[in-house]
Amino acid sequence: MNYSNLDRRSFLKLSSVIALAGVAPPIFAADRKIFTVYGAPALPSLTIAVATMQGQLAKQADVALKIWRNPDQLRAGVASGEFKVMMSPNNVGVNLRNQGQKIGMVNILTNGITKLVSKQMLDAPEKLVGKKVIMPFKNDMPDITFQSLLKQRGIDESKVNITYTAAPAEAVSLFLTKDFDVAFLPEPLASACILRGKKMGVEVVRSFDFLHAWAETFGGKPVIPQAGIIADVDFYKANEAEFALFHQDLQNALNWVKANPQSAAEIGTNYFPAPAPAIAEAIPHANLTVTKGSELKEELFKFYDMLMRYNPKLLGGKLPDEGFFLC
Repeated sequence: MNYSNLDRRSFLKLSSVIALAGVAPPIFAADRKIFTVYGAPALPSLTIAVATMQGQLAKQADVALKIWRNPDQLRAGVASGEFKVMMSPNNVGVNLRNQGQKIGMVNILTNGITKLVSKQMLDAPEKLVGKKVIMPFKNDMPDITFQSLLKQRGIDESKVNITYTAAPAEAVSLFLTKDFDVAFLPEPLASACILRGKKMGVEVVRSFDFLHAWAETFGGKPVIPQAGIIADVDFYKANEAEFALFHQDLQNALNWVKANPQSAAEIGTNYFPAPAPAIAEAIPHANLTVTKGSELKEELFKFYDMLMRYNPKLLGGKLPDEGFFLC
């Protein structure tokens, strides 16, 4: 039954029946825990969204997903104490902890979600020289990985003209309407950019696979454990059973998303500025996972070591301590 569509008479009748039966539905329970996850404006939040709708935790707690607009809002929410559970780029949690915030890592939800699209095919990072690139979030995850790849390959950064925007959707709009050659975008915005380009008569193609270029450049697997859930340490310790249940919910949700991309995409339209076809198209490209942070320590520390070489400020000046990994 859709409670939002009940008229007053039907609602009162339902309430009377409930009272006579001596039971209260979950919406009236006063002792349910609040479990709000603040998600990023990127495709891994789709896994969270499905988990909040279909998972076991939602049967015993008030589980909700809210999307933060940009990394500055994320940091402010953590600093104020409002955000207890949040998806973030994997360096942000380390940085917050090194700044004195009681934050730890719960899991990783994508092994590389930022994709390179362009108006002409570029088959190698060296082809970026002389090109105008647009991307969101200066000094955050897209920029970190992009700049690190250039430096490691010996590409002169001054010969790659980079413009930054405050949000991914703005980067898509400017890329399609201005003279930019390349956009570096998180899914589902990369897929949305390709589809919107077709409607506008602008050819947009996927250029070289950034993860494979990353593995070729730094060695190892084509994996960047890019983002996942971090949490307030005290909140985590007070709700470990709920987090364990939510982890299983996320794994089940991911399996459902992969098996039902069209239905999942419809859910995603409630959270992302992208149409359902773009979200469905993005799912196979988003390298979605649900992996505990402790199980990815090797890959995470390889990434952190790279950041310490190129820009230690992004981690707050030091590697995370062992206590950073909550599970």
